[in-house]
Amino acid sequence: MNTGYSCILKMIFRIFFKTIEFDQVDKTVIIMFVEGTLKKIGILLTLAVLPFLFGYFLVSFVLFSLIALLMQFFRDPKRKIPSQKGVIVAPADGRIFKGKIDRIETVEYDDILMKHILKKGEKGIRVSTFMSPFDVHVQRVPVSGEIVETKYCPGKFKIASGNVQKENEKNLIVIDSEYGKVGVIQIAGFVARRIVQYVNVGDKVDRGDRLGMIRFGSRVDVIIPAEKFKLLVVEGQKPKAGETIVARLINNKQ
Repeated sequence: MNTGYSCILKMIFRIFFKTIEFDQVDKTVIIMFVEGTLKKIGILLTLAVLPFLFGYFLVSFVLFSLIALLMQFFRDPKRKIPSQKGVIVAPADGRIFKGKIDRIETVEYDDILMKHILKKGEKGIRVSTFMSPFDVHVQRVPVSGEIVETKYCPGKFKIASGNVQKENEKNLIVIDSEYGKVGVIQIAGFVARRIVQYVNVGDKVDRGDRLGMIRFGSRVDVIIPAEKFKLLVVEGQKPKAGETIVARLINNKQ
């Protein structure tokens, strides 16, 4: 049990110190967790210490384990957003375990939800990223522009590693950029049963801004105008939200 405690406490401290940063300009400490996470950690920490003091070590061990998982799930690390013009960045992480870009395909106006993004006769490229439960769950804005439409679609909660675009619960966010409309679809899975949207119609957003989150993993699709952009990623690649450049504007000199 002592070895288990040691491992859990090391994990907690490692995650915590990876998610704090000192702002040299404002002289403040930035803690990079999703809003509300520290309050939950504080409550669980109190609950974990009390049984430990009274000798209920197994209960305390379970609660400390929950704290470690909570910190892992709800971390929100700072990202280095590319400054180049004419690029689209990945909206989601897919880096841990089976997390990755696992599907790239051409979509058309008649495909599900595409009429909200594409014009008739226009084609798009769907880049689909599977997020494991241990990936960062916060999604980032892929391209600067204005939020012109959002659409929530209730559905099932099947395992998101399959072809679940039609059946599972999902949320569409459409961004009108200077290069045309770009869509982001948050898709819930078996574990993830809550989609959170941070933006509203009419909001002006910049590339890399926080867009929303899916609690405990799942899948995120980004739909790009096929005729305007050159794809820079491949299936199997492990993207980092807000940093990995997914596509570049054709004939873009930068």
